[in-house]
Amino acid sequence: MPSLDELVTIAEAAAFIFSGSITRTGTSTLSAVPVDANTVVVSVDEVIKVPAGLRNFAGSEVTVQLRHPLPAGHYVFFAEPMAVGEGIAVRELAHLEGRERADAVAAVERAYAARMAPRLQAAVLVALGTEGEIRPLLPPAERRGQVPWALARFEIERVLKGNGRLRHVTLVGPVPASKRLPRAPALRAGLHAILILQRPPEEAIEHIPEDERKGALFIAETVDIQPSERFEALAQIIATENE
Repeated sequence: MPSLDELVTIAEAAAFIFSGSITRTGTSTLSAVPVDANTVVVSVDEVIKVPAGLRNFAGSEVTVQLRHPLPAGHYVFFAEPMAVGEGIAVRELAHLEGRERADAVAAVERAYAARMAPRLQAAVLVALGTEGEIRPLLPPAERRGQVPWALARFEIERVLKGNGRLRHVTLVGPVPASKRLPRAPALRAGLHAILILQRPPEEAIEHIPEDERKGALFIAETVDIQPSERFEALAQIIATENE
């Protein structure tokens, strides 16, 4: 079995981590996937990690291209995608015995903490809330060749880091997303999430009305938007960093 540190590296690289039982060998759930002796069908009973935007596929069958033959049994698979369509096919990066599930979960959480800690440290404010109506700062005729800056009010429910008395802040960001600012996500009205916020770049500040500049904040990268169910995990990372 790999060490925990090795598992953390594998867990970070893996797009899919799930547990399940090998039910068939030398076949596939997808006609487009080539089949050999290392191709198996796995009945999935738990999904530990899945790419954003894909549904939880627990209870379904997945095609796995193994690194080496495995006997029938229950395993935890770390995998990368091969094909996603009418079904899912993945290529194994590593596996654990099913009884070692807790080690896989621990590796995923440690990888998540390692990825998020620098983002949290750099943040001015980390809070759960909802983005409001988008207000473009540039008329259409002036957007060509520039970042299409816009504002949105962020209504705050709970603060993880920063001024806990804040009830709302002004967000500045692109709408739509801009190739001139490729890492920054577009503002999105109605988005309910945890935002990891930083001071805006100077080029954005000059477009913001003076009475809104002081408190304006910015989502610098897509990873700075986290689902609400990650609140406790992020709070724990922040608490650990402050010890």
